[in-house]
Amino acid sequence: MPLLLCSGGSYERDHIRFDLAINRRRFNRETNQYDDLPPVFHRVVGFGPVAENAAETIRKGLEVVAVGQMADDSYETEAGEKRRQVVLEAQVIAPSLRFAKANVVRVQREQPAPEPEG
Repeated sequence: MPLLLCSGGSYERDHIRFDLAINRRRFNRETNQYDDLPPVFHRVVGFGPVAENAAETIRKGLEVVAVGQMADDSYETEAGEKRRQVVLEAQVIAPSLRFAKANVVRVQREQPAPEPEG
C-alpha cells in the first residue's frame, strides 16, 4: 500500500512512493497458449496533490495507470556506495477502469491568499 510522506527541509511538500508491478504474457506459437513472464517492478513517485489523492485512492492489488517521465534518482549511501535508481515521476496516478468502476470526486484546490495592495 502506498504511503504519503512529507519531505523535510525548507521545501516541504507531500510525496508518494510505491512499486508498480508490470505483469507480462507472451503467446507461445508452439504450445498455442500464453506463457506468464516474470513481473517487472518500477518505482513510482508523485508529488503534491497527485500524491495526496493517490494515497487516498489506490490500494495494493488494484490495477493502476501512471503517466509521467523517467528520472534518475541515484544517491550515495553513508558508507560512500553509489546506488543507481531510475523512477517514474508521475504527473497522473489513477485506478484502471478495465476491471473496476470509479466514483470520481472533484477535489477543491486551495486558493493562495491574495497579495496585499499598496
